[in-house]
Amino acid sequence: IYDLEFYYKSTGGQISCYVAAGTDTKKMTSLQASPSTWVRSYVRGIKVEGGKCDIEIHSESAEANWSRFDGLRLKKTEKEFNLLKGGDISQLTYVEQMGGKFYENGEEKDCIEILKNNGFNIVRLRLYNDPGNPDYSPSNRLPAGISGPEDVLRLAKRAKQAGMQIQLTFHYSDYWTNGEDQNKPHEWEGLDFDGLKKALYDFTFDFMNKMKAQGTTPEFVSLGNEVQAGMLYPDGSCDNFAQLSELFNTGYDAVKAVSPDSKVIIHSAGAGDKDLYNWYYGELKKRNTKYDIIGTSYYPFWTKNTAAQMREWADYITAKFDKDILIMETGYSWDKTLPDGTQGQLSDNGPYLDFSPLGQKNFMLEQIKEIKQAKDCRILGFLYWDPIFIEVEGMGWELGAKNYVSNTTLFGYEGNRLEVLDAFKYNN
Repeated sequence: IYDLEFYYKSTGGQISCYVAAGTDTKKMTSLQASPSTWVRSYVRGIKVEGGKCDIEIHSESAEANWSRFDGLRLKKTEKEFNLLKGGDISQLTYVEQMGGKFYENGEEKDCIEILKNNGFNIVRLRLYNDPGNPDYSPSNRLPAGISGPEDVLRLAKRAKQAGMQIQLTFHYSDYWTNGEDQNKPHEWEGLDFDGLKKALYDFTFDFMNKMKAQGTTPEFVSLGNEVQAGMLYPDGSCDNFAQLSELFNTGYDAVKAVSPDSKVIIHSAGAGDKDLYNWYYGELKKRNTKYDIIGTSYYPFWTKNTAAQMREWADYITAKFDKDILIMETGYSWDKTLPDGTQGQLSDNGPYLDFSPLGQKNFMLEQIKEIKQAKDCRILGFLYWDPIFIEVEGMGWELGAKNYVSNTTLFGYEGNRLEVLDAFKYNN
């Protein structure tokens, strides 16, 4: 196994630009098309057979534009690298039910087919216990069944049939959870702590078995979503860190009882925040909390960090805690406003100024470049949020609300594939 190190710069204006290397199956790195100074990049995890390695340099552009490459060097390594590149498709059933359609080059296609053909190799599926139940709040703020157990099982089958890996996120709620909202499922209200642990174990174990029975055992499982302040409030808040650790260990044991090979993730927001991660994962370590991977959310809007700053932070965190990192959420606004002229969820792009589909593509190319520069390849990849929640009349992030993320998706307002998907397609 080898890594290819090289340097490049260009005039910009390239339609596509990438380097590929290998004997038969080639590893690829797609390049941002407008660096004015020499930039170092890598093709990682190249498998060489028979002592022969072909290197392909591809640049498609107008006649006046140029790309330059220098310093190509193959380095032997023992580290395999297969970039995880995908996104959260949990809302796909809802989009399709509401009449949303997806297009590539003007042709209507199945959304998962488009994603697969453009490089997706993993999808994220978030699981709610009982979404859309009209008798309970906040469950009643969501469409019935969307991201519930049966919906997730159906989407998992579609993704696995397309050859993708699965990242399953247990929200342990009937509704979206994050650093502020961690509502218990209505069926778990009133349980004492021992009862809560049993409910968590049984729900996790039973659903993992359902996934396994249909041939869609998830490769990665997250216990909660953005749990930097805890989960299942108040029992599992960080004010009760010992109990939070017990809940994580209970979920871990349930996952591993069904699938020892599934990697368990504990996911926090705020990529780049050393103080938060030092404290939080330090507390987990003190209590011998069981997990395999640190999950993080990296949005330039929320963190104000460049991709390079995120990578430098990740190098520090992976070394300190000896855990790989998976970027569980990342996103970028390709339009400054939503179709109605109001601001979306990501009202700016932090240190990045370009609100355009090309700006979105360049951000993802830059992020992938930094992922491939991570020390010992300990950033495994990324999951985009939300790639598919396109603008559809009458559909919002909750019932009665509008869609606040339709200007950050991987498809335009009419469902047409955006050029950002080239960053997925020509990187591995």
